[in-house]
Amino acid sequence: MCVGLGEAVAKSATEDIGCLRARELGESLRELRRCIDGLEADFSRRLARFNDLRGYELDGAVDAVAWLRSSARLTSGAAAERVNVAQKLGRLGSTEAALARGEIGFAHAAVIARAVDDVSPEAAPQMETLALEVAKGTDPSSLRHFTRQARALLDPEGLLDDANRAHERRRLSLNEDRDGLFVLDGLLDPEGGMTLKTALEALMGPKAKDDRRSAVQRRADALIELARRQLQGARGLPEVGGQRPHLTLTATVGALQGLEGAMPAKLAGIFPVPKETARRLSCDAAVTPLLLDGEGNHLDLGRTVRTVPPALRRALVARDRGCRFPDCDRPPEWCEGHHLDFWADGGETNKENLALLCARHHRLVHEGGWRLSQKPGGELAAVPP
Repeated sequence: MCVGLGEAVAKSATEDIGCLRARELGESLRELRRCIDGLEADFSRRLARFNDLRGYELDGAVDAVAWLRSSARLTSGAAAERVNVAQKLGRLGSTEAALARGEIGFAHAAVIARAVDDVSPEAAPQMETLALEVAKGTDPSSLRHFTRQARALLDPEGLLDDANRAHERRRLSLNEDRDGLFVLDGLLDPEGGMTLKTALEALMGPKAKDDRRSAVQRRADALIELARRQLQGARGLPEVGGQRPHLTLTATVGALQGLEGAMPAKLAGIFPVPKETARRLSCDAAVTPLLLDGEGNHLDLGRTVRTVPPALRRALVARDRGCRFPDCDRPPEWCEGHHLDFWADGGETNKENLALLCARHHRLVHEGGWRLSQKPGGELAAVPP
């Protein structure tokens, strides 16, 4: 069987497709997909028998999943999914037949197998019937959503048990790697996950025409923005050491001025940051600047001198009404006060020398090397590096 199959695959792989039109290519792709799903059905049938015979032990593997990883070059997740489907399909005759006929794909069968496994034995036949009917006319992701809804009707007690187990599995870790980057990893139950997803999507908003960040970068920035807003308006956050939670930036005036040989500024007293980052953070953020002189002595300057006090911020909001970077429409609550002439270079903390910038454009001006210049009418011009 496999020899003839191999020859057919080789023949298909060497076919000249340069003369095929788009419609012909599309039809060939559909046919190939039907063949692949048919092969997956046969693969599952043979794997189920192989697993029953414990054939994996002949090669010293501990189970069929381990055997598939090494012999079939599958990932652990893909191998486990195929073993699970193979074990279930023997009891799901209608689904197995539909997969063999190419009416559904392997991914559909995997969803149905899991859905049937998730309900009580009494509800399993009805779940297979309903899910299989839907699978023939929709994609696997939509089918998964349907089976969740069906589960709520067919097995409400099991649904509650799953929800409680999911809540117990919640976790979040935030660890620093050896490069000084933070690795975020965790699991959230559906309620927690959708709460965070909704908040992040609201903060991400529609993608601006000049925004070249990837989707994952925009999502990361939205999470940081969520935390930054909470710190800035942290009325409800518990105090730590008698103070509202905040970051501390430790820097000499020379570091902020960019003097050669000046010790770099440090965030939280640990992480050295570039001069440009230090200047941005010390403009107006949820950061307490701790200024030192050249000998490391504390200076009685800082927050009241350089960051924007509430009354002045209200005046900026009334005047700027949002980010003043050209063509940006971010609202005031997304913005920080920016010194057009930086404080360490002699600029003052007053309305004339300040402008609201959203977090993204504030970083672009400092770390990105852009410059802002004020036109005669008061508008700002952005000059690229």
